[in-house]
Amino acid sequence: MAWLSRPSSASAPERANQRRSYRQSIELPIAVSVRGLPAPVYGTLINISESGCRLRSLILLDRNRLIEFELTRPGSQGIKLRGRVLSRATPQSDAGYEYGVAFEELSAAQSDLLAREIAEMQRRAAGARIAAREAAKYVAGGGKQRRTSVRTLYSVPVRYRPVNRSAAMGEANDLSAGGLRLLCPDVLAVGSELEIRFTLPSAVLTVYPAAEQRFEITPFGQRRVHVPDNRRAFDEMAVRGRILARYESEQSREVYGVAFTDIDGYQREEIARFTHAVQLSRLRGN
Repeated sequence: MAWLSRPSSASAPERANQRRSYRQSIELPIAVSVRGLPAPVYGTLINISESGCRLRSLILLDRNRLIEFELTRPGSQGIKLRGRVLSRATPQSDAGYEYGVAFEELSAAQSDLLAREIAEMQRRAAGARIAAREAAKYVAGGGKQRRTSVRTLYSVPVRYRPVNRSAAMGEANDLSAGGLRLLCPDVLAVGSELEIRFTLPSAVLTVYPAAEQRFEITPFGQRRVHVPDNRRAFDEMAVRGRILARYESEQSREVYGVAFTDIDGYQREEIARFTHAVQLSRLRGN
């Protein structure tokens, strides 16, 4: 192997949920069938409750328009939801429009499924918050690491080689385009450099749609768009990094915070593709 040489005493979340049913925040891409339009409208589901939802889209929709979409999470039964657009707003920070939708014609079975799905979303969101807090606990320097990129708690086998030492096998997690958390048997000095090789697991990429050509409704009318092949398998990566911190050992292994010092743009994009796939997979319950 060749190595690299408005005012209220209530908080915002409380105000947002002073409704007859709890709204669960979510960022989920969806395809919406709009009565009167020939092709699906693509947007993002922002939040959802047992009585309605809020969604964001670049497409301008009239109030009182009927829409339908399916709330789908792998491993669970899809829920077909029909509703009516009651409100429209233009966000200051995002392009497009936000719509308030009230659900209509939900059967008792659909309502029950939706209630259970929202409860599961709440449970998973709480679990994710706990995991994030645990990941932010650092013992080196008595402080928290300041991060500049999204990290993913996912274990990946790596082969690393310290300067002037032989290569060895370890494990990486808390991975981002800026660095990783390395678990290994060696005692290494803070500040020392490493050469690291790893291949990101491609199994998570099934959350992405297959490459295809399709039609979408855009502000400029109907057009054909190409869905890129985000399912292509990952190749091996070879990067350099520097140990910034040493943490408490885990399972008889040393734990280090490593920042990448030599990584190209393509490799950063590939890590971003991986972290996004993992987030989508966990959001959907895979």
